[in-house]
Amino acid sequence: MKFGHILREKTLKEWRFYSVDYKALKKALNKGDAKEFDEVLEASKERVKKFYDSKESWVMTYLKSLEAKVAELVQISADANRSNTCCDKLDAAACSSTDEDASSLSSFSSTSNASNDSLFGESQGEVNCCGNKDSLKDAYRLMGSDVRFQAFIYCKKALDTFLRELDLLLEYLELNFTAITKILKKSDKRNKTNMREDKIEEILRTHSFLKGSALASVRVRVQHLLAQTNENKPPLPEGWESRKVYTIGCFDLFHRGHQNVLKSLREFGAYIVAGIHDDASYYKLKKKYPIDTLEVRMRNVKPFVDQLYVISSTDPLLYIQSVVSEQDVTNGTCCYARGDDMLEFPARPWVESVMPVYFVPRTESCSSTLLRTMYHADCPELRLKAAFARTRYDGKPIDEKTGEVLVLNKLPTNQ
Repeated sequence: MKFGHILREKTLKEWRFYSVDYKALKKALNKGDAKEFDEVLEASKERVKKFYDSKESWVMTYLKSLEAKVAELVQISADANRSNTCCDKLDAAACSSTDEDASSLSSFSSTSNASNDSLFGESQGEVNCCGNKDSLKDAYRLMGSDVRFQAFIYCKKALDTFLRELDLLLEYLELNFTAITKILKKSDKRNKTNMREDKIEEILRTHSFLKGSALASVRVRVQHLLAQTNENKPPLPEGWESRKVYTIGCFDLFHRGHQNVLKSLREFGAYIVAGIHDDASYYKLKKKYPIDTLEVRMRNVKPFVDQLYVISSTDPLLYIQSVVSEQDVTNGTCCYARGDDMLEFPARPWVESVMPVYFVPRTESCSSTLLRTMYHADCPELRLKAAFARTRYDGKPIDEKTGEVLVLNKLPTNQ
């Protein structure tokens, strides 16, 4: 396989805009236009540097934020262990009105975790509710609102995602450095020169970040924070990992943010059920057509879930009511989880009345709106503006002057 194809396939579609323009470099080389080749190479180097600088700034800021979050989790866990607050709260929910039940439901057991992909590591403590269904349901709900659990779930999910992001960034740097070295080798061969080594040495002086040393150091630190987080996991109600987990979304322009959220759903149960809006309801909800068809979106989501159903209305209430098993509701063996970018999601009142609802932190600087604007806007200026724009909490690109989301197909009115 030719390297240009490898570069495109291995680079995240969200980041292709910032990569070395290997295709244009080869074209200039084949034309024998040295000036065009040098201009494209300089533009590529500048684009990669500008992207990296923004990412490095985010990485260092985010690392400090997560270090503070893990320190907070460690403190909460220490306080809980001293006061046994967490145990008392869960036991209160797990106990029935009888003294006999109250005595039997106060025990905790340590069990092995059957899934290596679970949020909670190789082993976890489980709250033993001795088969009392109502008590178990109450314990699940209490766990969802427990301060220690919320701190743990945030740190674990955020650090897992951060680690994947660092790996992607390191791969991005390696691919782009390889692209530069390969195209310079082709240039030497075509022009019968011997400039490659000198040019690479110069690039490494001005673009030393391409070796990835700084990010590699951060990665080691994140692994340490992840180990600390796993050491401070809270005890969980029995049967926690065997539940069904429900979620709903549109999943257009499927990206790593979608993947990270769907992967995190396994942290709440073993069987994932996802609802996906059809093209017509997508249009009514967002006042725009999806880029990917329903069939494409379904194929993208299915590898991450066990069951997928289609919602053909802007109101998903009837659909999720039809999918959720009454037996699971009665037994308390189901829950709902999604990203924290939409806390008041449609059908939340009913969902929350029958099962616990959990939220996980979304992936930073990543959204379908950003991808749509970067790669599908009619205006080239808007594409460039969106590519290097600051993003808000939900990953949508915003105008630096107005603070408003950059609108597809037109520039902000103050331009």
